[in-house]
Amino acid sequence: MSQNTLTLQLFFEDPIKLKLAQLTYQYLCSDNTEQAQRWADKLGAANLESLWDAQWFNASASAASTHLLLQFDTGTSDPPPLRQLEALFDQGLRAAVLEIFYDQVGETERMHFDRGQWVSRKAFMDANPQWRAVVEPAQHGGEGQGNGGEEGGEADDPYACSKDPAKPLAVAKLRQQEEKRMREAREAAEVFVEMAQAMGKSGKSPMQGLIAVLLLRAGLKGLVHAVAFTVVTVLLFKGFWLWMGLGLVLAVALPLYYMATEHKELRGDDGDDDADPPGDDGPATVMAPQ
Repeated sequence: MSQNTLTLQLFFEDPIKLKLAQLTYQYLCSDNTEQAQRWADKLGAANLESLWDAQWFNASASAASTHLLLQFDTGTSDPPPLRQLEALFDQGLRAAVLEIFYDQVGETERMHFDRGQWVSRKAFMDANPQWRAVVEPAQHGGEGQGNGGEEGGEADDPYACSKDPAKPLAVAKLRQQEEKRMREAREAAEVFVEMAQAMGKSGKSPMQGLIAVLLLRAGLKGLVHAVAFTVVTVLLFKGFWLWMGLGLVLAVALPLYYMATEHKELRGDDGDDDADPPGDDGPATVMAPQ
């Protein structure tokens, strides 16, 4: 069964907070929720659910003098631990690095967090140079990659898999965006399943329903373009009724054109169905014997 393997490096400025987090997660990994709750209370967490997901498995926790290392597996469709990171930042976490290995595709992705924000790899290294040797041990002391690896080629950089935001983004905001994306994906999947079931009951193929949706989308695209053209021309040029009339024509013609084009692409036609095959000059002429 495919799964995602996650590694969290958690950095606390306060060594007491680090120790409390260590005890909490070590007891959680050993399924001792009573002791885990005891230390989570001392850490200041509202409840264990804010720090832990019951769906995680193969979990382990270990601590060094600088950070806490948490490793666990999740399902391929499970969200990243953004809610847990948000709670930890509220309880004294300074920075974190999340690494996800997607077993299904064999790819690794990294995300860097600092002071409650998702930041770029370079911004993380600039803000926390003291932890670079921990976060990127293979890179520490390497030549040509002194600023998070941007000077070296990605082929030589094992940490070039960092997923960086365009600008720093609060973990709470990132969590909300991720939850919205997953909710919309579930809703879209449910709509498709319902449509497939309805098509099955009516004796039609679900593929026909999908084609109908794509054609409808193409028609709406043509209508939007026609309306946009009409609005722009009416506002910028003289001849109100001329442009309105042309807009009405386009409102009919463009949707039909886009739908015909979409249907042609779905069928895989190349417009040469009626053409004679190469080298075929038509039926041979039979000469009557003299």
